[in-house]
Amino acid sequence: MISVPKGLKRKAQLARQHFALHGPSDAPPLPLGYNERERIKGTSPFATMVGLYARSWECCRYDLDLHPSFYDYACGVMASEYNGWPGLAVDPEMLRRFPPRKLVGLGPGLICELPEAPVKRRAA
Repeated sequence: MISVPKGLKRKAQLARQHFALHGPSDAPPLPLGYNERERIKGTSPFATMVGLYARSWECCRYDLDLHPSFYDYACGVMASEYNGWPGLAVDPEMLRRFPPRKLVGLGPGLICELPEAPVKRRAA
């Protein structure tokens, strides 16, 4: 049973399929829900990155248009001041694969913040 927020189960399954096709070929399946993410975090730096990506993407309601790709996200995490995962930002293999590069919108908790919706103005 997948433990994702109500109303996101279908999107979560589609996100997992998309990640399997477009994510790194050596990545584990995209973890869905808190329990799956927590199980893989800490098993390796790469698996931790996949878990962090899955959490951030879930917070964006699995919206492909709003959330960066795994590669862009991972590079952003490597450069982020919020990256508190022991050893992740200095792991030689992770630095080689994901050169640190600032990612606009990557905030606390390594969650990509959704852009604010434009304010609709009423005609005068």
